[in-house]
Amino acid sequence: MPSLTARGARARHPGDDRRQRRRICVELRHRTSRQDDAQRRAAPHADPELEEPHLASDRYERGGKATSLPVVPAVTAPGRAAGPPEAPPPPSASAAARRRSLAAVFSATLGVGLIFGFQPPLIALILERGGASSFEIGAITSASTIAVIVLGPLYPRAIARLGLRPAIVAGTGLAVAVLLLMPVLTGAAAWFVLRFVTGCALGLAWIASEIWLNRLATDESRGTIMGVYATVFALGVVAGPLMLQLTGTAGWPPFGVGALALALTALPLLRVGHVPPAAYETEQPRPLFALLRAAPVVMLAALVAGLVESADLSLLPVFGLQSGLTERHALLLVTVFLAGNVILQLPIGALADRYGRRFVLAACAIASALGPPLLPPAMALPLLLWPLLFVWGGTMYGFYTQGIALLGESFAARELAGANTVFVMVYCLGGVIGPSLGGLAMDLWKPNGLVAFVSGAAMLLALGLAAEGRRRS
Repeated sequence: MPSLTARGARARHPGDDRRQRRRICVELRHRTSRQDDAQRRAAPHADPELEEPHLASDRYERGGKATSLPVVPAVTAPGRAAGPPEAPPPPSASAAARRRSLAAVFSATLGVGLIFGFQPPLIALILERGGASSFEIGAITSASTIAVIVLGPLYPRAIARLGLRPAIVAGTGLAVAVLLLMPVLTGAAAWFVLRFVTGCALGLAWIASEIWLNRLATDESRGTIMGVYATVFALGVVAGPLMLQLTGTAGWPPFGVGALALALTALPLLRVGHVPPAAYETEQPRPLFALLRAAPVVMLAALVAGLVESADLSLLPVFGLQSGLTERHALLLVTVFLAGNVILQLPIGALADRYGRRFVLAACAIASALGPPLLPPAMALPLLLWPLLFVWGGTMYGFYTQGIALLGESFAARELAGANTVFVMVYCLGGVIGPSLGGLAMDLWKPNGLVAFVSGAAMLLALGLAAEGRRRS
């Protein structure tokens, strides 16, 4: 048996020292690996579709609650260089998740637009057939817009509490329930209440959808995404009256088909994995009035959009009749006007991404200010009238889409819910007063008062953008 002295001498041999150090390093690597495995098991399981490659930690919403994905610190053996960081999820996975999210929100937007185009004419025709006055019909159809204005201050808190996806689903579900109740609870008073509830519900889904889109958009794609959003919404509005022609206005069929169509448009939301948080609980949001003052020109775009859209849709047929057109051709004015909205929003959004949103918004404002004065002389020239209406309709609807895009780049993520709510409230306020002011202008100067009113409103926006540009420079 070797002596202790001999064993000690062998331990001090250089080759033995290297072998011992190698064994220690191997043991340390095994211990580090076990620690890493334990930390990964303790951490929430991350879905690669929910992670963004450029973030080490972020907050996501799971089941309506915000969750933090922890950062696991790297542990290395002494004297050993740290290895490369864990590879991010493949770009295709996150890109696919983003596309699914966009498609689901666009589908829900189509449903909201469908009800905006479907329910008002259905209500108006049924009430008129029942002998209701024009005042009653107008009051009932406008109740939904008033609801968005009245409940506006409550929407940010409700969306933050519910989360984006639950808010859209809840708003859509409530609107479906109201449609099914309308054949049961008939009468002007009941329908006023139901229409008010519809406005509350659709306002919640409307604002949550726009917040979600702004969170998904980048500065390079925001204009295009909002252009697609506006196109999809407009398609829904146009499809509403077409669906009425298929279902008729008598009995249950129109309400049942409308409720089914609205519910189906919300189904893609259930397949979405990536739901960004609606708000950050650790931040104290600014009051709504402070948000209004923080971006006055953006809010002016919302006001002017509401004014001119509502006035044009309500009064363009009247302008056509007073200018000598038949009823059919007077209604065709609105059809061509809306076609410009449907087709031109995507090109306008792409131009905004390329040349800047404020520049394109100013160009839309100038075009919408110069277009209406050309309308009276163009009434006798169809080759000029229809292209004029088409371009005017597209550029005028650009006020809202590019205003929403500017909203996304003007406010921090934590303030988007409040800012988007103020934007929609101001837009709805313009929608309520626009037909009255446009009608008053037509009474004072028949029929060209409408032309002067909408042209002046667009010029006001152009001047506001010019003043903001001078302040920035």
